[in-house]
Amino acid sequence: MELTAATSSESRSNNLVFTSAGNRSNLRNWLQGRRDFDLWTVYYGDRAGMFQDLSQLYLARKGAKFQNLHYCYGQWPERFARYEAVMVMDDDIVIDATGITRLFEIRRELDLWALQPAFRLSGKVSWPITAVHPTAKLRYTNFVEMACPVFRRDKLDDFMRVYDPELVGYGTDWWFLHTLGRELDNRVAIVDEVPCVNPYDRTKGGVREIDTLQSHEKRKEVWERMKALHGLDELGRQYRELGRINQSPVGAAAGLLRNFPDWAYFNAKRLARRLVPRAARRRR
Repeated sequence: MELTAATSSESRSNNLVFTSAGNRSNLRNWLQGRRDFDLWTVYYGDRAGMFQDLSQLYLARKGAKFQNLHYCYGQWPERFARYEAVMVMDDDIVIDATGITRLFEIRRELDLWALQPAFRLSGKVSWPITAVHPTAKLRYTNFVEMACPVFRRDKLDDFMRVYDPELVGYGTDWWFLHTLGRELDNRVAIVDEVPCVNPYDRTKGGVREIDTLQSHEKRKEVWERMKALHGLDELGRQYRELGRINQSPVGAAAGLLRNFPDWAYFNAKRLARRLVPRAARRRR
């Protein structure tokens, strides 16, 4: 497998976005706006050269993003060594270059070890702590989800040294956090100032790409084995907010207005789910 490096314009950015991208990727939208990052694309589709023209580094290879990241770390460690921070992104995340660049700036300003954009309610929110808080700039936490985290590169180096690519998705968040140790105050954050959308599976035909690589049950089985092998104990782990930086009153008001449509949509959908079963019971 050959790594292709762009020759038309050599970037001097200290930031890298790494992704495994398929044909339905939102990758082109990530490049719209103010940009200070390079893009490394590992393309797992079947259209030769797709997205190569947009990428500073490009490779065609099947696999999930952390599997491919681990492979690339092993093959080209010198490529990663030049970067200060790395964002590892699901290919369907909805965000633009301005938002991504701002995440890298916040990481540098606060010397965070890991962070993620908060998730808007118009998309998928798997863990409540990751949902956007409109009145906050960011919240210090003990958790980040692995859909689109930004890592200080040396902390990602540590994780790649122990990560086993047999594990696909399930449990990678806890495993990474385990490598950071227990003292996470002011080190890990969810950034509400820069929200993104994690699209529902139905927008991709109802199929998760990760399920084509390994079933949910298989991922759970592998995670249980990895926990036993590496001493990764989840007992007592809770998602906690450890502190926050709030918006100014004007910023908070703007955040509430900006997020009101998402909030209204989310609550209308939740109400509809409650009402439909009741209506069905009445018909019986």
